[in-house]
Amino acid sequence: MIDGPSREAALFALETTRIGGMLMTAPLPWSLAPVRIRAGFAMLIAFLVHAAGAPSRVTSPWQLAAAVPFELLTGVAMGVVVRLAILPVEVAGETIAPMMGIGTASLFDHHMMQPETALTRLLRLGAVLIALAAGLHRIAIGSVIASFRVLPVASVTNPSLSVPALVRMTGDSLAQGVQFAMPVLAVLVLIQVALAFVSRAAPAMQIFSIGFAVTLVVGSITLVLGLPDFGRSVLEAIGRVERS
Repeated sequence: MIDGPSREAALFALETTRIGGMLMTAPLPWSLAPVRIRAGFAMLIAFLVHAAGAPSRVTSPWQLAAAVPFELLTGVAMGVVVRLAILPVEVAGETIAPMMGIGTASLFDHHMMQPETALTRLLRLGAVLIALAAGLHRIAIGSVIASFRVLPVASVTNPSLSVPALVRMTGDSLAQGVQFAMPVLAVLVLIQVALAFVSRAAPAMQIFSIGFAVTLVVGSITLVLGLPDFGRSVLEAIGRVERS
């Protein structure tokens, strides 16, 4: 049996683990903070949750050890749901950038630990700003705090039950990203077809250098004209997060 201060410390550790999993995967401004700052933020939220007397089912050391990975996976799943609100614009950026001719220049995403195009970085930062204005950070923090009432500490024994919902939301986010990129892709394909006819009619023309400038300018204009739809898609994704 775990009782007294040891039980309180165990509960606090499990609460911090769930909150830390959410902060680790949710692509909001805290993801760029140093690890110590994020750890301190997770402990602060866990302290508030613990002070509110969140229910728990920890009764033995073995149950404590078995609950740690489940609590971490629960927090990670909540952070993935938040990430799916930003995923459509990243899909759109990675799809559009090669067609515009700017896919070779890449930046490093410290959150996902992988390269990304400059257009993807720009769209993602815009999506994060819209998400902050819409209160996605408050939704994420409020959801992880409320989760301790719905799923008390050490009560999660089968995290695979959330997999079908996450797969469905991932498919919706990918489809939304492709849908956002389609207008720009359609215009760029028409530009490529027109450049092919020009190259056929005037073989001596340096079509590569001209085509790069044309696709970059026309793609940028089309992308700017589609920014209202971009904002609406982000808000729709945030609405899915709130309902989830």
